[in-house]
Amino acid sequence: MNRIKELREARDIQQKELAISIGVSQPTVSDWESGRKTPSAKSTMKLSSFFDVSVEYLMGNEEKRRIIPDSDIKFAVFGDPDVTDAQFEEIKKIARIIRERDKK
Repeated sequence: MNRIKELREARDIQQKELAISIGVSQPTVSDWESGRKTPSAKSTMKLSSFFDVSVEYLMGNEEKRRIIPDSDIKFAVFGDPDVTDAQFEEIKKIARIIRERDKK
C-alpha cells in the first residue's frame, strides 16, 4: 500500500491528518504505508474516496492516475486560470451531461 504514502505526500498532508479524515489512528496509517497491515475493505473505500482514485489503483492493479490541479485545467481549457470556481463547476456539470448523453 505504498500508494497511500505517495498520494498523501502529493497532497502534502501528514499521516495524522489522513487518519482523522478517514476515522482511523495515525499508527494504522503508518502500518499501511509500511506494509505491516492492509486496510480493511471499508478503509480502502474511504481512502479511495478521500484521494479520488479507484480502489484498483490503491491495490496496485491500475496504472497511476495523474491528478491535475484545477488551475492547470482552467488554463488549458480557457487560457486563463482566473475562471471563477462557480464558472468552473458549471463547465464540469455540462461536461458530465454530455458524457452521460453520449453513453446512451
